[in-house]
Amino acid sequence: MRAVTSGTAAFVLAIPKKDLDNILSRHTVRGFERGTRGLARRISLACIEQVAVAVDLARDFSIPISSALTLAEQALASREGIVTSPGGHLAIHADLDRIRKDLHERLSEAIEHVIPPRRGRPAAKD
Repeated sequence: MRAVTSGTAAFVLAIPKKDLDNILSRHTVRGFERGTRGLARRISLACIEQVAVAVDLARDFSIPISSALTLAEQALASREGIVTSPGGHLAIHADLDRIRKDLHERLSEAIEHVIPPRRGRPAAKD
């Protein structure tokens, strides 16, 4: 499974890194495993897809991010990207092919622009 740093994922999602870190630390997101302190987070493409759909829902429809993440998970789980309301009268359609295409383009761009931060102690001087 391909994974990227949180800085790269934030660039791909066009959100501040702190906002992405808050989403990942406070909510359950598919494809993301909480690590231990001191290790850089590795974020899977499945996680980025869910957060991308959720961020779009939250921005465009003023849905709380927790609800948006749930709807995004349901949309990604369906083959057509459609989430139907419990009453069956309403539906949300996510264009998953377009979302994935846009994310892959942004990921290719991010690889050229985002430099992973150095971690750990600086090298000893001679």
